[in-house]
Amino acid sequence: MNPSGGLRWHWKAWRSLPLWEPTCRDIATWLSEKPPTRGDLLLIGASAGWMMSSDFLSRFGKVITYDIDPLAAPLFRWRHGKALATAGTELVCQRGDALNNLAQVLNEHRKALVLFDNVLGQIRFHHPDVDEASHRIASILRRLRGRHWGSIHDAYSGPVRTPVSRRAHTPLMRSVQAPPLSAGASKRADRDQPQRAAFAAFGSQLDADGAWLDHLTGDLFPPGTAVTHIAWPHLDDYCHWLQAGWVEPA
Repeated sequence: MNPSGGLRWHWKAWRSLPLWEPTCRDIATWLSEKPPTRGDLLLIGASAGWMMSSDFLSRFGKVITYDIDPLAAPLFRWRHGKALATAGTELVCQRGDALNNLAQVLNEHRKALVLFDNVLGQIRFHHPDVDEASHRIASILRRLRGRHWGSIHDAYSGPVRTPVSRRAHTPLMRSVQAPPLSAGASKRADRDQPQRAAFAAFGSQLDADGAWLDHLTGDLFPPGTAVTHIAWPHLDDYCHWLQAGWVEPA
């Protein structure tokens, strides 16, 4: 079974929409800041678009979605099809592994804006070896050189002390992706310092408890990228820290 999709995931997502509503609003706010366009959008890892904004999708003349899950396309159409049809946006849903065939997919949609929808942070679960997962992410970034792309993805996830239902929603935060550390900073503790500092600031608002899982996306965005940090209460007592940003063609 796909560790980040399938029938169980869709059932959970549908049942969790009231809990996730503040996060969906934050994601919509981030997406609304992207200048309007009537070009094409290539949405990779679309799933059913449970947390995607129909208003954002409707800005495009054509939306092409990719997901390996056979349930993704019909559920995406159920979630967003009516709004897109009303806006005159063509919707094309493809079933396939866009990450493993990224070069071909990008070549087929050369002028499309690329958006990875909560998929890059899942690569760790498809590659149990941390080094292998990191190399996989690095290879994807190399494929994206020269393209205009964006991503919203997990940065960290873990338990919280106070249940989400008993506290206020953590508002989104902004930062700028820091430059890489100097070559002399070779120790792991030195390399992880920027992420630890960011976690201290955002994790305190999330009321993080204990050790959180690193989804290996800390260096995904180039230095200087404007990054939006969004709290996602995956469960009442377990939260994800999402990061979102857009990368201009190099």
